[in-house]
Amino acid sequence: MKLYIMDVKEVEKNGILEERMFASIGKQRQEKMEKCRHDKDKIRSLCAGALLCLGVMEWEEEESALFLQKIEAGKVNWEMLSEFFKKTGKEVSCDYGKNGKPFLVNYPDIHFNLSHSGDYVVGAFDRQPVGVDIQEHRKIGDSMARHFLNDRELDMAALQADEREREKLLCRLWAVKESYIKLTGEGMKKSMKEVFADLENKKVEDEKGEILAGFWDKIWMERYYISVCGF
Repeated sequence: MKLYIMDVKEVEKNGILEERMFASIGKQRQEKMEKCRHDKDKIRSLCAGALLCLGVMEWEEEESALFLQKIEAGKVNWEMLSEFFKKTGKEVSCDYGKNGKPFLVNYPDIHFNLSHSGDYVVGAFDRQPVGVDIQEHRKIGDSMARHFLNDRELDMAALQADEREREKLLCRLWAVKESYIKLTGEGMKKSMKEVFADLENKKVEDEKGEILAGFWDKIWMERYYISVCGF
């Protein structure tokens, strides 16, 4: 599995870099980017498309070790990326499964997932279905917590006497459970309360304690929570 992360701030005030990246991401992502109303969302969409193309170009079937690689946009040869897809004749375009999860039309053996929050975009690539989520640290109120946490997780949060540590735990749980929902492609069709995130054993379980998936998570830059989930 490969996991990439990119800081969008590096791109949003560099018009030349933005143009180079835009030329490399393919028509479908270009059109998606142009539909975004806000400049920040356009840059996030651009960076997500760039990570997707980069992940496809660099994909190697035999890779198995998971690591988080920071991509510095200014150091990537985006022209080479464009040339790679011209030579292959297969651009990076997506379609959607029955639950709305995207898949690569021209690269069916590569599974991917993308996420963004705040100033960062992440992309995960694997031989099997994968889900990834990044969450910027924020305060999560009690009503929101009850919306996505089950009773066991609410008890875990209640044990945190320090408010800051409670917030960290809630953000971490949110990222893990969101990455699982994105793994399955069920999205809003499945309630986050139906699964339990076992943070100690890195497993996602159903209400009966059956293991549904495993996950890897990490704190990034002290205020972002990243989780990648797979079967």
